[in-house]
Amino acid sequence: MIKKINWFDVFLGLVIAAMFSLLAFANSRNNARYIEQIDVKLLSSNNHFITQESVEKLIIQTFPRDSKIVNSELNLNKIEDKLNKHTSIAQSEVFVDVDGKLHAEVTQKKAIARVINGSQSYYIDENGDKMPLSNQFSAHVPIVYGVLKPTNKEVFSKLLNRINEDEFLKTTITGIQINTDQSLVFTVRDYDYLVEFGHMKEIEKKFDNYKAFIHYSKNDTIIGYYKNVNLRFTEQVVCTK
Repeated sequence: MIKKINWFDVFLGLVIAAMFSLLAFANSRNNARYIEQIDVKLLSSNNHFITQESVEKLIIQTFPRDSKIVNSELNLNKIEDKLNKHTSIAQSEVFVDVDGKLHAEVTQKKAIARVINGSQSYYIDENGDKMPLSNQFSAHVPIVYGVLKPTNKEVFSKLLNRINEDEFLKTTITGIQINTDQSLVFTVRDYDYLVEFGHMKEIEKKFDNYKAFIHYSKNDTIIGYYKNVNLRFTEQVVCTK
């Protein structure tokens, strides 16, 4: 008995085979394409710790040779690892488009404080980690003096992020002194008094108290005579002249 040929299945098989052939050809052609251009996009608009030119140099350092290279010679993971190890880069994504252009999208780290401790000076990022100073950019962040115990790193990072996320606190607090007992004292932009924050407990409550104090006192001339504003007592703000 002669088996009837299903021409639809034959046609479908030919179409699938043709598609795989075209994909293989396109992939082969793409792999053989020279890298014609490097396009660097810095995604963090408010940070300028690294330039597009310096990112491009880091990428080129991963190339197997100085002359032109083809797509198949690229190791995108190696490039991303190189970029992510940079002290000012939080994350990167690298890819090549069909025209042979290498793209790098880079998210920079964000400085939320600057530490000055003797001869040492560095930034602290959002994770509480150290960041070196940059010749490219100077961040307007609170200056931190004193020595922080390693056990307080997490809570201090939380406090700094809270300041950075609040527009009023970010523009008001200019300096943070870490005392030997790990209590904190703030300096502020518009007044000469010191803010006794105390230990890093009840952070939200203390900041809310300070905001309320400013709200009700900013139009009172007596605020200019205060030498100390104490937030240690969470149920009240104690001011002394």
